[in-house]
Amino acid sequence: MTKDRLRNYPMTQFPMTQLQIVAYLSIGSNMGDRMAYLAKAEGKLQKHPKISIFKKSGIYETEPWPLHEIENGKKHPVKEEGQMWFLNQVIQIKTTLSPYDLLKVIERIESDIGRAKKHNWGPREIDIDILLYGNEAIESSELTIPHRHMNDRQFVLVPLLEIAPDLKDPVSGKAFKTILKKIKDKHKVETYF
Repeated sequence: MTKDRLRNYPMTQFPMTQLQIVAYLSIGSNMGDRMAYLAKAEGKLQKHPKISIFKKSGIYETEPWPLHEIENGKKHPVKEEGQMWFLNQVIQIKTTLSPYDLLKVIERIESDIGRAKKHNWGPREIDIDILLYGNEAIESSELTIPHRHMNDRQFVLVPLLEIAPDLKDPVSGKAFKTILKKIKDKHKVETYF
């Protein structure tokens, strides 16, 4: 099977009577066997009875975030110098879970895989973020959708656009491909697999 056929093969299919929402998740790892951590996360997601993986981007090796300034000369509070580069991937799922229930499932998967609670932007065994959940815009203490930093990060937009080239930001209405062209992020994003 070719890589493209592997990436776009519907990993799980299930009959559903509830409304299925299309959501996009970002998966990343920069500790230990990074490929194994990505595979474990995907495996646990696809085994969940209310989640179906429909598309997967290629895997990209990316410079740790943040090494450079972002908007208006601001810097993130923690730099990741000396850390292993990340492997990142975006997957498209369909789910009947609410965004908050999906977040709980993701946190449980991260914990099961071995992610220890650490500071933001530090090294991690696995990191799974909800990028988009249908056309929802949510801002709460628990969850922000679209993900608050997705429009600042090439390592999110490059794989996202690989599997959804015409997708638009549900808040601004701008095409993500337009956002990517104007992005200030200069972190390296290289095809890995």
